[in-house]
Amino acid sequence: MIPECPRAGDSRSRTGLQHSPAAEPSRGCGISGLLSEIQTSISSEPFSDHYTIIPGKELGRGKFAVVRKCVEKCSGHEYAAKFMRKRRKGQDCRMEIIHEIAVLELATASPRVVNLYQVYEMASEMVLVLEFAAGGEIFNQCVSDEEDEAFSEEDVKRLMRQILEGVSFLHQNNVVHLDLKPQNVLLTSSSPLGDIKIVDFGLSRMVSSHQELREIMGTPEYVAPEILNYEPISTATDMWSAGVLAYVMLTGISPFLGENKQETFLNISQLNVSYSEEELQQLDRSALSFIQTLLRKQPQERATAEQCLKHPWLQMSELQEPQTEEEALPVEEEEASSSTSSPEPPSGTTTAEDGDGDVGRIPVAEELIVVAAYTLGQCRQSSSSSEKEALVAEQKAISKRFKFEEPFSSLQEVLGEFIY
Repeated sequence: MIPECPRAGDSRSRTGLQHSPAAEPSRGCGISGLLSEIQTSISSEPFSDHYTIIPGKELGRGKFAVVRKCVEKCSGHEYAAKFMRKRRKGQDCRMEIIHEIAVLELATASPRVVNLYQVYEMASEMVLVLEFAAGGEIFNQCVSDEEDEAFSEEDVKRLMRQILEGVSFLHQNNVVHLDLKPQNVLLTSSSPLGDIKIVDFGLSRMVSSHQELREIMGTPEYVAPEILNYEPISTATDMWSAGVLAYVMLTGISPFLGENKQETFLNISQLNVSYSEEELQQLDRSALSFIQTLLRKQPQERATAEQCLKHPWLQMSELQEPQTEEEALPVEEEEASSSTSSPEPPSGTTTAEDGDGDVGRIPVAEELIVVAAYTLGQCRQSSSSSEKEALVAEQKAISKRFKFEEPFSSLQEVLGEFIY
């Protein structure tokens, strides 16, 4: 079970959607997978001597951290200052802050990760001066009811490419983020839509092939099955979260969120996710294929960040017109008929193979068209008999929509920083 730290946050759009807070490890600060050496000099001078905090500009708050907008006095540049308490529940957790600094240093070469500018240390807290992302969290657009504010599919494709570029960089350096979600992906600007910055490395860990890492931590809706099962963590753990993130960005719906935390965890463990939501049906079929390559229970079966960047959905030109359902369906059926004689619903991951290697022969093409037409006819004839099943599926899918009234309020309080 994943404990959760209550977060002070305001209600958001889509009738008051609230943030889903992350959960820290339940066994204190003596944790493996942490870096202990940094290059950044830590200043002991008073932070207020060099920066002015903007009143009322609190960017985020957690149990032991708060992020405020500030302005450097000598330059007038805007930054985000993350104030982090060194002692948490009676334990000295300074080394966890050092680890976060080290990860930010390591990721300096990536334009997709927020930049670290300076570090200050006082008696009871440390301050990380970070790049200010004026566009705020992508969470705001994910849940917006306004069409001019919500992401288009082309927006999501561009932002997902950038997120995957950042994740790929981290994974190449053996870093797993472990808390990828809309609240931890910021935009450099909101209008026009800017570029992304990945933030909040408080739960990040170093992974290696010769040492297993097992932790119970993360945000309930985005956590991978291996976390719940206390199985080894790997870079594939982030890729599950990336799949959930893509689903949320495209639809505004959380695919695994249930009425309570137990139902959420059950949905994740049983891979109980619907691909029949109305919002999903409006997407290009390759978008569903992309999500399905990531939401797989076995970590070794999930696509890597590099493989995702080569996925056809992300390779499609932004100028290319998406296919209509009428145009796409015969092609999908045509591909399916080449590998099996029984009609199956399109999976989005089907690869077209005809076995002959001679795709240009006219008899083969005619045969495929006939089989596709027959299969399509079968589907249409069976549609009336499956209406009741579709209704039941839709009712079940509704339970997975965001729950606005009660976040995970009954969960145990633990450590957590949730922004930057």
